[in-house]
Amino acid sequence: MTIIAGEIGAGKSVIMHQLLYSLLRAGEPCLFVNFEGPTIVVEQDMQSFGWDIHPYLDKGMLRFLDCFSFRLEPSVQSDPYSHYVKDPKDLRAVSTALFSMMDEMGMTGRGAVFVDSLTEMFTLVQADSPLVYTMLDGIKSWRAKGPKERLVPFFCTHHVPLRAYADLDDLLFYVVDGIFEVGFNPGFAERGLLVKQLRIRRMKGAPHEGYWMTFTVNLDGIKEVPLPIPALAPVLENRKPRTNKKK
Repeated sequence: MTIIAGEIGAGKSVIMHQLLYSLLRAGEPCLFVNFEGPTIVVEQDMQSFGWDIHPYLDKGMLRFLDCFSFRLEPSVQSDPYSHYVKDPKDLRAVSTALFSMMDEMGMTGRGAVFVDSLTEMFTLVQADSPLVYTMLDGIKSWRAKGPKERLVPFFCTHHVPLRAYADLDDLLFYVVDGIFEVGFNPGFAERGLLVKQLRIRRMKGAPHEGYWMTFTVNLDGIKEVPLPIPALAPVLENRKPRTNKKK
């Protein structure tokens, strides 16, 4: 279970959508749990990058667990690609539908589950409600029954920092196996520029680099932008060997 965590607008959803499309193209079945918007919005966002998911919907390789459209009742229109959850606050009902859909799609040792977002799931209940910790226990169960039992990775977005739920961040990060941090380069931000960056903060059981990678979002999705590291220049300068001029 991996979290893509970061500030609003830093590129979390684009990274998730690009990863989703890459897996679909590789022939892997995928299940998308959408808390933040209706299915049509996910389709439109991906289409704007040229990622057409309709062929995969038609083949049954991609399905949606709709945990958003309860907000639109009574105007909800079901589609053959989605399972509609009437009350997403009932995490038991969400979990039952999630694993039933995985079993129907043959997702054992193959495929991936995408959740957008854990933050929106938490906001379905009050920050000081005991149900928040019930949801945290539910995420532990997802990790046990998905990545551990069925060997299917879960990728989840999470917005930080949100003050009302800040106390949960450490607990949430403790539960998961991997953390991708997404944010804005602070040096450029001081000059009024929002330069996106990504690093792997944690990836249990796998070798990985921990440096910040700068990237941009273009018509093809995310693309690395190699940048110099000016902050290291003074440090390296101070480490230069001194020349002894005495003979």
